[in-house]
Amino acid sequence: MINNLLGYHFHVTIANLWFSNTINKIDWFFYQEKRDFMESKESIKKELGQILASRLFEGKKQASNFLAYIIEETLIGRGDKITQYGIAIEALGKPAEFCPTENPAVRVEAGRVRKLLEEYYASEGSSSKLRIILPSGSYQPVFETSSSTTSVQHFSPKSIQSLGPKVHISYPDTALIRDDALRSLIYNMRSLLPMTLGNFREVRIALARVSQPKGHKVDELEIAWRHHQAEFLLQCHSEAADAGFAIKFVLFHTLTREQLWSDSAWVPIHYTQTILETVFSQFILETFSLHRGIAMAYWSRYWKMQRDIPCHYRVLVEHIHFLQDKAGDTNLQAFLDACQARTQRYHDDALAHLHYAVGCLYAYMLRTEPTATLEIPWNRLALRALELNPGNALAHSIFALECFHRGDYEMGKVEIETARQVNPFDHTGGHLMAVGLCALRHWELAFTLLRDVAGLDSRYPDPLRVVPCLFYFRQGEFAKAARSSTQYATLGGWETFGTLVNHCRAGDCNGCIQTLSRAVDMLPPNPSHHRLPASNFWENIQQNWAEQSTSNPLILTNTLTSSQ
Repeated sequence: MINNLLGYHFHVTIANLWFSNTINKIDWFFYQEKRDFMESKESIKKELGQILASRLFEGKKQASNFLAYIIEETLIGRGDKITQYGIAIEALGKPAEFCPTENPAVRVEAGRVRKLLEEYYASEGSSSKLRIILPSGSYQPVFETSSSTTSVQHFSPKSIQSLGPKVHISYPDTALIRDDALRSLIYNMRSLLPMTLGNFREVRIALARVSQPKGHKVDELEIAWRHHQAEFLLQCHSEAADAGFAIKFVLFHTLTREQLWSDSAWVPIHYTQTILETVFSQFILETFSLHRGIAMAYWSRYWKMQRDIPCHYRVLVEHIHFLQDKAGDTNLQAFLDACQARTQRYHDDALAHLHYAVGCLYAYMLRTEPTATLEIPWNRLALRALELNPGNALAHSIFALECFHRGDYEMGKVEIETARQVNPFDHTGGHLMAVGLCALRHWELAFTLLRDVAGLDSRYPDPLRVVPCLFYFRQGEFAKAARSSTQYATLGGWETFGTLVNHCRAGDCNGCIQTLSRAVDMLPPNPSHHRLPASNFWENIQQNWAEQSTSNPLILTNTLTSSQ
């Protein structure tokens, strides 16, 4: 019996020891888990602080408040309960009567934050061990470490984003310029030109300066392609001229080494930022605008002649081919098919969603689909394009037209003004809105907008009867050729113009575009199939200056003088 008691006591003691040890291990486990959680929480807060202090988030109060709010809610365990309404009220300062279904502000801001995070981890935060990600379709952030299965490629746009061409901008070496005023102009050009061109999502910019060893001539075309994969090289030169400066632009295609375009502009010695922006705006219109840009036309034709078009180029290649070369049903279908393939495969492809929404407008104009079948996809794509392309003028332009299409005229007018304010240099967006409003039979607003973006005056045939398509399709060649009485006769003169007006007034956009294309085909061919001549570059700049001086008498208030 004693032995039994001793055995029982022994087992109880062992059991107590095992239980105590297990409890200690469990306590240690929870302690470690809690400590790891607290450390992770602190790491996330630290990463958030670094993001909000970055250059990308500087001055972006709404985006910063949005990101801080969703992370704070997630860290205190309410991540799965984040709502659009909560974000609107708590982070964005919207009124209590805010309605998420009627106002896309939260979705648009989410798209902006998502893009800013991607840009941050592709640049300033590329070495971060912890990454904050906002998945598409969700307002709850996720956190990934560098050891996660997701690689840095996740943040690269090459696999999931449609792209346009890249341009390498070359400037004179300021170290070799002794004239202080000229050197100051080069500095201002370096700052303003990339910033102005950067407002256009369809163009990418390579800014790295080419270092030229002393006594050695650098092949800039070779460097632009091999070092930066830039398909275009833009050389910017400047020299002192009569009481001012002459700025010269020369544009090359790096793969064929062909010079596509060159022209010059004169600016006064006491130039203003507005004057430089006007010069750069006209340069972009002539070279990189979607509807008439020489570089974009050449780029599209180049890839159309290749055996295979890179899949991330296809959307833009087909869109430009439809716009500038042949606006017919076949090319429109090729463009829509490219958009559909990309958006179905990559739900976050911002450029594809944006241009797909524009394609819906073309389909409406050409009546390739019954109007009823376009309403749902057009509305969905326009909203998605706005969400994925925050602060993009073309996205606001197509959303404005979709608002007019479904009868929301007040929102449409607001979006038109937003598009003009977001990027006043976006001629493509302005012409697109004029064309779309005309197709939707809002003629007065269409012509008012067209006179503004196209710089029309009473000397042109009759601004009140101008057809917006003349300035948008086929590189605007009809409108440019009509300035010459000889070429206007070649186009068919007033008979053709009258036919175009009749098509326009009858709402027959397809007939209008086909008549326009046949007329332009009658013009003499360009000396080169690819090279397009610069058209009235300096004349257009002077006209824009005159218009701005009339509408804004304070144009010289922000003078950038050589004393800077």
